[in-house]
Amino acid sequence: MNRIRAGVTSALTAVAAMALSLASGTAHAVPFPVTTDAATAIATRYLSPASESPAGANRFDCRDREGRNPVVLLHATAMNQSANWSYLAPTLANAGYCVFSLTYGQTSWSGNTGGLSNKEQSARAVSAFVGRVLTATGASKIDFVGHSQGGAIAQLVTQLPGRAAQVDTIVGLSASNRGYSRVGSITDRLPARAPGQSYWGPRHPSIEYVNLATRFDEISTPYVLTLMPPGPNIANTVVQDVCPSSKIGHVGMAYSPTVAALVRNALDPAHRVPVVCGPDFPL
Repeated sequence: MNRIRAGVTSALTAVAAMALSLASGTAHAVPFPVTTDAATAIATRYLSPASESPAGANRFDCRDREGRNPVVLLHATAMNQSANWSYLAPTLANAGYCVFSLTYGQTSWSGNTGGLSNKEQSARAVSAFVGRVLTATGASKIDFVGHSQGGAIAQLVTQLPGRAAQVDTIVGLSASNRGYSRVGSITDRLPARAPGQSYWGPRHPSIEYVNLATRFDEISTPYVLTLMPPGPNIANTVVQDVCPSSKIGHVGMAYSPTVAALVRNALDPAHRVPVVCGPDFPL
């Protein structure tokens, strides 16, 4: 009898798991592995193929059960998608988001490393990827999360015909909103800046701009250049205003549980999660 009961229990468990999988579309029964250490992520994935997706990303059959927008992650200068998003991509995917990423901006000499080519070319490559995401998911809009240069590329994409109407929120992590950094000024932009406009072209009233910054940014410096002038659709948050003892650096913004919670709250403000403070990568 016990053997029969155990067999029935096992079968019911399997059926329940199958039902959960079917109900959630492309739900992943086991959490995607999260790399929490920035140094390890970069050391192990920096030379990965440019096409290698971070865990949880680029499931083109994904459907968000909560009806949230697909999230497109854009990496920083001299990075690739796998190294830059080994923490945030699986973190968002494990929270039920449909996450997408790509390596953009490769050159003839940079191999698998992206974020190094002409920014207009990068914007057009990302725009084509956005079109692919929208077609595959059936969504009408996407959200961008851009780290450093990735935030600038997200803004450039919205200057291309028709794309602004397809972008709901842009979350910048230490994004170079005014085009300056210690790795050199970014000079190419589209279209040309008009007086009083964003360095990356005009901002759109239909898009929410959320900028997350750190006072210990050693790349986009001074850190105030990663913030935007106040506006009705602009939110600026400095990590140290949330976690005063944080020493998080520019690179660490993409690997931080604190930042991840702030990102989730920006993407889905109706269902906020607690923001935790703890040790972060100091570079």
